[in-house]
Amino acid sequence: MQRALLKFHCMREEPAISFGLLKRYFLLGKIQNEGQSAGYTVNVFSVSSETIRETFILKDKIFIDWFIGFTEGCGRFIVSKEGELEFKITQPSEDAQILFYIKKRLGFGTVRVQDKNNKTHCFKVKNREGLFKLIFIFNNNLYLESRKEEFKNWLFAYNKLYIQEISYIKSNRKPSLDDYWLSGFSDAIGCFTCSILYHSKEGKSIAPLVRLKYLLWSGKNSVENFKLMEHLAEILGGKTHYIENYNGYCTAINRTKLTKTIRYFKLHPLKTHKSIIYLNWYKIYKLVNNKQHLTVWGLNKIKTYQKTIDRLSKKI
Repeated sequence: MQRALLKFHCMREEPAISFGLLKRYFLLGKIQNEGQSAGYTVNVFSVSSETIRETFILKDKIFIDWFIGFTEGCGRFIVSKEGELEFKITQPSEDAQILFYIKKRLGFGTVRVQDKNNKTHCFKVKNREGLFKLIFIFNNNLYLESRKEEFKNWLFAYNKLYIQEISYIKSNRKPSLDDYWLSGFSDAIGCFTCSILYHSKEGKSIAPLVRLKYLLWSGKNSVENFKLMEHLAEILGGKTHYIENYNGYCTAINRTKLTKTIRYFKLHPLKTHKSIIYLNWYKIYKLVNNKQHLTVWGLNKIKTYQKTIDRLSKKI
């Protein structure tokens, strides 16, 4: 046990996000000390779970925070009817590069075409070692109530399948504007919209109104996520609404309240093709703030950026 703990201590000092150091000690969820007989093993869960968690998470906190947020937006913890386990993230083939990025940073999993007709790719993890590593990334680090419940059932199925006793830890923390969780969540389900409204008064046209919004969606059938969506609205200066046709909540931040949003994404940039949408959206934001939408030149530039946003949004 002392030697195993010493190895974990050394891993905590290693600055790279790599699971390679664990390979010598992973025996499908168990650690075997060097020099021991093959029949004697130390269950990995008898070692401090917090020590193990730091081994996985603190190697690259920026990526892990982003990855957790991205997963909460579009990931799935799947249990088949036969009790088989799978972790899966699906993306449009247009944005398949982000799945290869995730695979590279984690060091495990597979990326493949999911549906040629609908043009989607997916990242999958099905092997025991990969699932085990994911448990210590997500346990006690999820925020959406619907995702917590899904992960809890998935972890229960893992324990049953592999005869383990990993405790589910429910996080009571909330995301902040100081980490990359919101960036990952926005890469998954965030929207940057622009609309131009024209008005007339007494037969005379008046200055066009350019509406910019940053939107976050809670997911369908996810009334339990209301508290988190309200928290996001509070820290960003927006409001949360229930959308009946969508059967879920939407947090919206309007143009006059976008200062915090702009500051956040400057420090925590997006990683998917949505970053291009955001760049065009931000250019519109600057033009409007500088009153350039009141000029013919400025309005034409805004229309150009708006078309780019609409075109890319349909693809992604």
